Amino acid sequence: MNNYQAIIFDLGNVIFNISFNNMFAYWAQVTGFNAVEIKKKFAFNGMYYKFERGEIDPGLYRKYVLATLGFQMNEVEFNNGWNNIYLNIVPGIENSLQDLKSKYRLFILTNTNILHAKKWKVKYSSVLSNFEKVFCSYEIGARKPEPRVYEAVLNYMKLEPISVLFFDDNPDNVKSASEVGIDTILVESTSQMIMELSKLKENGI
Repeated sequence: MNNYQAIIFDLGNVIFNISFNNMFAYWAQVTGFNAVEIKKKFAFNGMYYKFERGEIDPGLYRKYVLATLGFQMNEVEFNNGWNNIYLNIVPGIENSLQDLKSKYRLFILTNTNILHAKKWKVKYSSVLSNFEKVFCSYEIGARKPEPRVYEAVLNYMKLEPISVLFFDDNPDNVKSASEVGIDTILVESTSQMIMELSKLKENGI
């Protein structure tokens, strides 16, 4: 039996699956460039992180990406590719959430940007309705694994870290959450995560 009062989930490849390869493929189709080459040039770097913190606007980030990749697209083509990463809801997660929300407060904490959020908030609105609140990095002004992103969530929940469990598929995020006192589970596969959620359902208070 545990004493958790809340569970925080990551989004990508935890609640729904994503693939940036779909973005590269879309841009390749639009521009005639090779998808593999686009992938090599694209960087999850400081500018990407600034975009996820809401420190730069979509127009500036788009200009930066296109300059890095060395080709041109209009805003619609860029955005369509940018938002082409979203796939299916993780099998079994909806049933698990419905079972858990009567026992725990459920939250999302995701590194994301305003363009992506406009897409996934609509596409996955049904499964997202299971959560009390969705915390986005671009709204908080901080991103995982920065400690203050967890502190912002804890302040909202008005809970001690020991009362919270966090699921994420990124080892760095899991490590940083652990360092602020939150219990964590690294999501390594769908089946492993669903098994852990089943244990919570059985052992929940």
